[in-house]
Amino acid sequence: MKIVNSSLGTGIIEWAEGRSGEPGLTDYQTGEDWRFTPGQKRFILLWYWVNEDGRFIYRSGIKRGAKGIGKDPFGASICLAELVGPVQLDGWDDLGRPVGRRRGLPLVQVASNSEEQSKDVLRVANSMLSQYARDYYDLDCGETRTMIKGGRGRLEVVTASEKSSEGDPATFIMLNESHHMTEASGGHRLAAVARRNVGKSPADIQARLCEFTNAHMQGMDSVAERSYEAWQKQHTKGYKGKKDILYDSVEAPPNTDILSEKGRMAGLRASYSDAPWADLERLSDEMMDSRTSVADTIRFYLNGLASDEDSWVEPSRFDSLIASKTVEDGDKIAMFLDCSKSEDATGLVGCRLSDGHVFVLGCWQRPHGSRGNGWLVPREEVDATVREAMGRFRVVWFGVDPSPAKDDTDEALYWGALLDEWHRDFRRKLRVWATPGASLGHAVKFDMRVGTDGWRRRNSEFVSEAMATARAIDEEENAFTHDGDPRLRTHVHNARRRPTEWGVSLGKVTRDSSKLVDLAVCMVGARLGRRIALNSGKVSMSNSQNKVVVI
Repeated sequence: MKIVNSSLGTGIIEWAEGRSGEPGLTDYQTGEDWRFTPGQKRFILLWYWVNEDGRFIYRSGIKRGAKGIGKDPFGASICLAELVGPVQLDGWDDLGRPVGRRRGLPLVQVASNSEEQSKDVLRVANSMLSQYARDYYDLDCGETRTMIKGGRGRLEVVTASEKSSEGDPATFIMLNESHHMTEASGGHRLAAVARRNVGKSPADIQARLCEFTNAHMQGMDSVAERSYEAWQKQHTKGYKGKKDILYDSVEAPPNTDILSEKGRMAGLRASYSDAPWADLERLSDEMMDSRTSVADTIRFYLNGLASDEDSWVEPSRFDSLIASKTVEDGDKIAMFLDCSKSEDATGLVGCRLSDGHVFVLGCWQRPHGSRGNGWLVPREEVDATVREAMGRFRVVWFGVDPSPAKDDTDEALYWGALLDEWHRDFRRKLRVWATPGASLGHAVKFDMRVGTDGWRRRNSEFVSEAMATARAIDEEENAFTHDGDPRLRTHVHNARRRPTEWGVSLGKVTRDSSKLVDLAVCMVGARLGRRIALNSGKVSMSNSQNKVVVI
């Protein structure tokens, strides 16, 4: 196996399990020699995987698991390996396999929301060191730090104050329980400092940070949630950067029936498949306890991403509806563009007429940090993407909800000129117009802004489709599929139920929230366009060229 022969993890596993000629680790509960589970071995092999230049494949990592899966002792074992184990590349053997050695001056840190959480990990780590190991490695074990005597390295608890940690030359940092680390708790600042500290390490050290977490609560904006989104972004279609975030999560199937004993046990066997010590019968009872919310059941016992009570749809249900369908050139589609200027995202989503399959065509949103200063949605890129779609597919309906934002140069609507250009260029191609009418109609404009002509009818149609889409996702079988685009998944997960005079629509957590939902809006709009087109009598669902019906 390529990874096994290209990873320092093989030697680290042998060291930790006592087969390297040096003292290994001890199981802190039984006193026997430490043994990794198969899933833990897989993670270590991936985490210490190096390329031909000796650089680690993964720059940062996240190990997510159900409650009681053994994250603390596993994290502690990696911390101890980083303190006195063979984790630094020392060359290659005769077979071309990487060989590790101990670091010269290791600084291993455990950071959590509270010092007590970090101390818990250190206590477990210290209990995994036999007296023989402590003497062999010359260790002095304490409540807040374990030191190699003579100042040759240490494993320590990081203080809750991020300022006191700024600049530490850490060689490895464990972020523990990162699903609890939020802006309000100071977790964001602490995590940012930790990332900066490992980021400045020399090339021969390659310091890194790894999170150990339960499933995060969506919309809480925790460090764990941000890391999940960063990993998703790296696997977005068209992403051109490195895919250097390792995300490991063993979860129950999204369609797990938590109301039946059979369903709960099947879900638990999946989420605790790497924890043979888990008492699944007891965990099933905890899931059924009336004091345990459905959201907590999903997060802590099934290791799934649970939704808030006001979530628009159940995220796990949406995730289970990914389909590897190919939308072919020439297929008939409807598509919807939700426009913004700078703050929200601008998205373009298509929906195939033949089966209702939803797929993302484009998404433009402000980059994070200083790169986003002064950023505006690139209209020329959006225009090019729209025209490419019009050329590839038989677009029968195209709706555009324009932003009220104005152009900085002439106070005209930011999207106004482009919408009129699309109207002129596509009016004859589009079988069904977004706003019908010979004189006041528009081929593509589907303006839902309050006060515009026809806004009440358009909003009523959109809300009706939003409710139909939610039912198709949450309640119906074989009624909805999507392409699994990570950006679409994130926006749908962010969406919240928003009551209106026409029914329940969707929207952001708050008006000013940075948790975007624009692709979810586009998805509903594209499905609405499909329904409008099919009900118009001007097109059929068939994609066959010789079956197009035009009235």
